[in-house]
Amino acid sequence: MRENFLYATQPLMKFKLVLFLIIGLLMTNGYPGKAIGGEKTVVNTYDKVKIHCAVSLKDGTVFQNTQPGKPLEFTVGSEQMPRGLERAVKGMKLNEKKKVTVEAKDAYGKRDEDLVMRFIKADLPENFVPVIGKTVKIRGLGGTIVNEDDIHVFLDCNHPLAGKDVNFDIRVVGIE
Repeated sequence: MRENFLYATQPLMKFKLVLFLIIGLLMTNGYPGKAIGGEKTVVNTYDKVKIHCAVSLKDGTVFQNTQPGKPLEFTVGSEQMPRGLERAVKGMKLNEKKKVTVEAKDAYGKRDEDLVMRFIKADLPENFVPVIGKTVKIRGLGGTIVNEDDIHVFLDCNHPLAGKDVNFDIRVVGIE
């Protein structure tokens, strides 16, 4: 009789063990919220994150800063953001802060002189007034006007931070 009892309880014990292992794995991988009804606590690949972030140069010049109540949102691993920023965010915990310096190649890429385009002024709309330093779109290409002469307008289509190492000051405010 006792042998029958042990034999009958073995599947239940195996089920409990497997359930215990699954819950433990979920908790150690940052998913306790999904396991018990709350929020995720650690950023993983393919998570949608919300961060507050300041982007600055080595000399301290702030290039971009998120506004209070308007965090930057993106999916980690989707290549929406610079590779260095995604790497920095991965593994961070909810409400964690971090400062990282990212080399140009992993930030906004190397500067490419072939992306400085030359347009003939006569081919542009009559009301177009080139202003050096102004960001515009010409024939669907976005960039910054960097020069002009009597005949041409020169548009730099590189990201303004291309070729520069940047600092990211990050705070994770949401993980989904």
